[in-house]
Amino acid sequence: MLDSIAEVFSVIIAQIYAVVPNFGLAIIIMTLMVKLLTFPLNNKQIQSTRKMQQLQPEMKKIQQKYKDDREQQNKVMSEFMKENNMNPLAGCLPLLVQFPILIGIFRLLREAEVFIVPRIENFSPYLFPSAEFIDLLLIPQVTFDNFLSQISIYYIFPLIAGGTTYLYSKMSMPADSSQKMLLYMMPVMITVFSFSFPVGLVIYWTMNNVFSIGQHKLINHLDASKAASVAKSDAEDKNDTVDKRESKPEKDPVKKAKQGEKKKQDKGKKGKGKR
Repeated sequence: MLDSIAEVFSVIIAQIYAVVPNFGLAIIIMTLMVKLLTFPLNNKQIQSTRKMQQLQPEMKKIQQKYKDDREQQNKVMSEFMKENNMNPLAGCLPLLVQFPILIGIFRLLREAEVFIVPRIENFSPYLFPSAEFIDLLLIPQVTFDNFLSQISIYYIFPLIAGGTTYLYSKMSMPADSSQKMLLYMMPVMITVFSFSFPVGLVIYWTMNNVFSIGQHKLINHLDASKAASVAKSDAEDKNDTVDKRESKPEKDPVKKAKQGEKKKQDKGKKGKGKR
């Protein structure tokens, strides 16, 4: 299955390379295409995470209240989730769907000599082909000796990958103390692992983080705009109601008294006429 996914994306990246004969740009464009394709899933995941963050204080109160009764705690927590239409698996399902795609692309870029190179004529693995600078198929393996003897430009890419992982994790992770350790562990792990990946794969991971950060900000902006629009609409409806009440003409008390007096006189005349 992963080979099939890698084959599909090898065709895609070969088509991109035919239009843009730069392997680095082809990887970035492919990453953007994948993000656009999975946008609805990512949106659902972000919305689920945000809702979890909003309800986290109430969930902590429930956990604290029933800390000595695990069975009752689970029961109350389940009822609380149902009342708020919250599914704990909603944030995980999009990840499960995207995981094979992610692994397939990893396979594609890690074994580019198998999946990509045979499909592209006059293939150049360099980020800057004319200067033959920064080989995207090279693996920047680091040992203690060569790290001290020379700092290679290839070491920058794993550090950037770790930095963007930290930024996105900080933005998307619920503010829960139990997960703070993961906030720091993930970037460190990605940085370490990136030293054993081809630079092209590290660029894919970095750009995936960058586009994810952009997507997160876009969704936040759209939600904020929607909330502001709803609030503005409610305020306008309220103002219209007040204006209508204020616009109703109030009867002049003097005129009202005169009308009452006239009615009495008319009734008196009618009474005399009957007699």
